[in-house]
Amino acid sequence: MEAAKNKNVQLLATLVDSDDKEESEYRFLIDGTHVKYVTVAPEILPKDGRTFAPAVLAGLPPLPRGNWNVGHVGYDSASGEPVFLHTAKDDLPGVQTIWHATCIDHLELRKLERFRQNIHIVSYPLFDRPVVAKFTEFPWQTPYLEAETAAYQWIEGSDIAPRFLGHLTEEGRVIGFVLEYIGNARTAGPEDLAACQSVLKKLHSLGIRHGDINKHNFLVQHGGKVVLLDFEAAKKDASIDELEAEYQQLTKSLQDPSLRGAVHLVAALSE
Repeated sequence: MEAAKNKNVQLLATLVDSDDKEESEYRFLIDGTHVKYVTVAPEILPKDGRTFAPAVLAGLPPLPRGNWNVGHVGYDSASGEPVFLHTAKDDLPGVQTIWHATCIDHLELRKLERFRQNIHIVSYPLFDRPVVAKFTEFPWQTPYLEAETAAYQWIEGSDIAPRFLGHLTEEGRVIGFVLEYIGNARTAGPEDLAACQSVLKKLHSLGIRHGDINKHNFLVQHGGKVVLLDFEAAKKDASIDELEAEYQQLTKSLQDPSLRGAVHLVAALSE
């Protein structure tokens, strides 16, 4: 490996095909300032090292300098060596539902803990305590955050969910949001049915269907109060039948012993 190859490059996120039959996706931070999105053709990186930052950076050709934000690595037809076949400066999609007065550059956050690649506990000077940051790892995921950002606007001030504290940006485009961090909390269970019914009724009174009422999306705080999480599938102006069907599903959801929907957020919030 060349001494200066891919120097000052940080791997932020990965998305790989376990069978190495499809392209892998990577999100890099260059010189602590510029974010680059790179797709890599199958079989270029070692199968057992495609998510390990040192192996990824060692296996890739040098990241080109210049004003680009998307690139593709494949095999050079002449030499057979991995090369950057394409780089471009694309107008990447961002969340368009920008309704909160606060916008924060994601590079100004200090990461304290990671629960998923796109959900971190962070600190920021504007807030006197840690907060939750949720963001897109790759531009094609923007519609999911678009839907959830809009849902938080619908329920603003209703005390149904953690407080929405602002939008997250990356080089000007909105890629996510910051939420209130709720400590001393746990996932709901069958014993919390009444409290979960209460918060779900409050949501339904606004004509909003949550869309994913697995038990891990009900957060029980100290004292028994419950708030809802994850509004990616929320629907506004839902019909009475849709709302009733969701309400009737709640008991079964709280009894589900599986980890479907868990993000390990609750365990950390309980510390």
